[in-house]
Amino acid sequence: MTSLRSWLVSGAVLAMSVLVTPPASAQAPPSAQDGRIGVHINFGAQTGSGDISQQLRPTIYDETATIDISQTYESGPLFDIGGDYLIYGRFGAGVSYSHTSGDGNATLAGQIPDPLYYDQPRGAAAQATGLNHTEDAVHISVIYRYPVTPKIDLTVGLGPTFFSVKQDLVSQVAVVETGSGPSMAPSVSEFSDSAAGVNVSGDVAYKITKNFGAGLLLRYAKSTVKFRPADATSSIDVRAGGFQVAVGVRARF
Repeated sequence: MTSLRSWLVSGAVLAMSVLVTPPASAQAPPSAQDGRIGVHINFGAQTGSGDISQQLRPTIYDETATIDISQTYESGPLFDIGGDYLIYGRFGAGVSYSHTSGDGNATLAGQIPDPLYYDQPRGAAAQATGLNHTEDAVHISVIYRYPVTPKIDLTVGLGPTFFSVKQDLVSQVAVVETGSGPSMAPSVSEFSDSAAGVNVSGDVAYKITKNFGAGLLLRYAKSTVKFRPADATSSIDVRAGGFQVAVGVRARF
């Protein structure tokens, strides 16, 4: 009888503790750094490069010339700044702004009409160098933060990215006749457009003081923008985003 009474008392105490204690997901999560508001500043690089192929068909000497253009562009240094907020338990939302820029070159191969003879095109070649490629992006993420150790926590995120891309392209070609044949002088113009994509990220933060630390950001974001110079035969697809690696400061309040 005493044993049964002890079991009943123990069960009642356990039931009361379950009812009184909130679920783990509703409790404030243990974190390597205190606070639900996070701020980060990162410096790093965006990897990857791209190729652009386009064809211009301007009218020269009352005939249609054909100019094929092969262009490359590369990403460069990355600057990233943003913040996040834990809304419920370990779940929250974050927003970041990133900027990267690089450059590339273009090679032109043309078939230029003859000023005296119809349907007798002549070959010509030219290059354009230092063509800029710039990306500004806003990354919005749903995040989940997990404390790995008392000093290290991991934050993973997923969400949309909104890109604004500027790209230098060969928009027109002037032809000058020389003693050895036609010479092409390319004109470069800056084109800009916006596009939406997706991002996935992982951030490891190391606590140095109560509110400040250092971190490593790994993020992949991607989309595609389209441009079309006036004499181009079709629109041009330009990749935006890539794999980003950056390190910087972390703060929690």
